[in-house]
Amino acid sequence: MERELLLVGERLAEFLEAGNPDDSDVVNQGLHLYRQGLVEIKEEVADTIAAEVQDVTRHKARLNLIFPQEGSCTCESRFICRHQLAVFFSAYSEHASVSDWLAEWKAPKMESASQALQQVKRASELLKQAEENSIILDKSYPSWKRFVEVTFSDHVEPHIGEPNYMIENHIQTYFKRLSSKAPMEREWKLLYQFVTKFCTLQLTLRMIQLHKSQTQTIRVFYALAVDLAEELHETVQPLSRQARPFAFDPFVFSIKEDVAKLLDGGFGLEYEKIDLYREIWSYLFSNSSWRREELERIKADIPDKYMGTTERTSYTLAAIHLSLLENQDSQAIGLLHELKKDACPYIFYWLNLLAESDRSRSIPFIEFIIANVQEFLAELSDYYQRVDFVRTFTTLVSSCCFKLKRTDLLEKFYRATLPHSYWNYANFLFEQGQYKKWVEMHIYSEISIDLISSESIKEVVSKEPELILPLYYHAVQEKVSLKNRPAYKQAVRYLKKMRTIYKKTKKEDSFERYILYVADSTKRLRAFQEELKRGKLIDV
Repeated sequence: MERELLLVGERLAEFLEAGNPDDSDVVNQGLHLYRQGLVEIKEEVADTIAAEVQDVTRHKARLNLIFPQEGSCTCESRFICRHQLAVFFSAYSEHASVSDWLAEWKAPKMESASQALQQVKRASELLKQAEENSIILDKSYPSWKRFVEVTFSDHVEPHIGEPNYMIENHIQTYFKRLSSKAPMEREWKLLYQFVTKFCTLQLTLRMIQLHKSQTQTIRVFYALAVDLAEELHETVQPLSRQARPFAFDPFVFSIKEDVAKLLDGGFGLEYEKIDLYREIWSYLFSNSSWRREELERIKADIPDKYMGTTERTSYTLAAIHLSLLENQDSQAIGLLHELKKDACPYIFYWLNLLAESDRSRSIPFIEFIIANVQEFLAELSDYYQRVDFVRTFTTLVSSCCFKLKRTDLLEKFYRATLPHSYWNYANFLFEQGQYKKWVEMHIYSEISIDLISSESIKEVVSKEPELILPLYYHAVQEKVSLKNRPAYKQAVRYLKKMRTIYKKTKKEDSFERYILYVADSTKRLRAFQEELKRGKLIDV
């Protein structure tokens, strides 16, 4: 335990800055609680010390001896709190001097001559460092953005190249540092979370670009970027719905320029970036003049040199979206025709958006999917990706088509996405009373009659009995080909059901000719012949 405590002492000294007023207050408050004897240690294990600390109220604190930033406390502090520090001092005092730790923590960090020479900086660099250290975190987008950049450069960038689990822990420390500076007012807190995550996303995308040759490192930042994009997407609508002070307006205006950078290529994650761009312009940037201005900027920035590039697709998607928001549907559809099969995944957002307003506006987008989905699915090597894609679109497309009474469009969608839409298409045909197509599709897909519900078969038999016969023909042939007694028995059961249908349609002669053909063509299958006789389908 002594070794772990000495190690966590070093790490706390690294995380907590003596020159930072907030950190200094936390250390002093923890020291006061420790010296007052208000710490009661409950449990000590290899990597954790659990204790109760009597403050104004009693708190349960858990000090993590490996990653102190991962500790916890019932005071719900956003970083290392005074109660965890009190636990540290209490446990540390059993093995080393708390006064020595404090003196070393407060003392200026001494460096060797070689280290000092290596860190000699030009005047411009020193001025820059001084500027970074004197950041005032006021309620402004530039201030928050600068704070994020400095904190990222301090807590994340220096650790590039370390093992992934270490980078992940430094990223967690980084977020706790950001969280520790969040405004207390509820309406400002959500905006702060959005801005800091958005700025972090930009920095993460830059890391992906700068270190793309370091495969292991990229995995950490790629996963981080995906998570950030999803969290930001989920934050936009709540942020747009809450009552916003007039002081929010400069934030919204200032962030526009950085949101535009989401359309730039070269960083990957195109889908996540476009999705976030569309969500922000749909709900946060609701000013019509801003949308028109952005649309004109985008149309001007789609020169011929972008033809066939990622930027070309991104800018075209953005132009379509802004055109839809401004009710310029004809312009949006014209731009839609410029897109190729690779744009299929982006259509989902618009179908979802238009489902909230005028569904009829979504028809051109459904037609785009129908025209391009086969080619798109053919390029997906993973079967489950194809199934998931079709399933994701089916709910929206079917809901829209039924509401608009465009079942013809829905049927085209199902046909275009076969075989992955098989069961949905089968149910659709059955509900529409298209029993002939329903039977043909089962036969074409080689679906066993055993997998079809008996209720469905009974309904078809009651309405158009002859249509079901091909399914039984197919089933009998399949069972006989298995050449085993249980399969023969099942084939006989199917033949008896066929006989019932032929009697119902008064075509017994047709059945007799068929059964004679079956008996003759299988006369070498003695077991099957026995089952036919036992079922009284042929003469004994």
